[in-house]
Amino acid sequence: SCPGHVHFASLPGMWDRTITVSSAGKTFSATGWQVGWCIGPSNLISPVHQLLPYVQFCASTVIQEALARTLPKADEPYEGYDSYYEYLNSKYRRKRDLLGKGLKEAGFAIPDYDRTPGGGFFIFARITPELRRALPAERMGPEYTKNPAAPGGEARLDWALCQWMAEEKGVLCIPSSPFFSREKAMEGASDEFIRVA
Repeated sequence: SCPGHVHFASLPGMWDRTITVSSAGKTFSATGWQVGWCIGPSNLISPVHQLLPYVQFCASTVIQEALARTLPKADEPYEGYDSYYEYLNSKYRRKRDLLGKGLKEAGFAIPDYDRTPGGGFFIFARITPELRRALPAERMGPEYTKNPAAPGGEARLDWALCQWMAEEKGVLCIPSSPFFSREKAMEGASDEFIRVA
C-alpha cells in the first residue's frame, strides 16, 4: 500500500536543502488572494526575501491578516474531521476517485493509487491503444501537427488527442508534453499521456 505524501524536507539530510512553498490559493481554494509562504532554513529563505519585492509586492494587508488567522484554525476539527487538512485530503481523494472512474470508463489508463502516490489536482492519464484507434488518422497529419505552442512546433499524440477531444467531444484536457523537457517530448516520452483536472 502506498504511504501517501512524504514531505521531502522530512527525509534524512533534506531539511537543509529544501524550500517548501505553499499558498492560500492551493490550500484554501482562494486563488485570487495571491498570498503564500515559504518554509525552510534561513540561508535558503533569505534570497527569497530579496527576490519577493520584484515578484509580488502588493499583497493585500487584509488578505494577509485573514490568512494569518486562518492557518491556526485549519489545525482544529472541521466538518467531522480532525482538521481542515484531513477534510481537504478526503475531499480531493473522493474527487480524484470519481474522475479516475470516469477516465477509466472513457478508455484511459490511470495510476493504481494503492501502489503509487495520488498527487494533487491533476491526473496524468495514459492514452490506451483503444483511444489511439478512436483518434481520426487525419488528426496526426500535417494540417493538425504544425502548432507553434507545442514543443518544437510539432503537435504530437498528446496534443492531437486533446485538440480532438475539445473540438469533437467538448472535453478539455491538457497535453502532457509541456511538463517534459523539450528533448524528451520530441523523443515521444510524453506522447502517451494527457493531464486532466
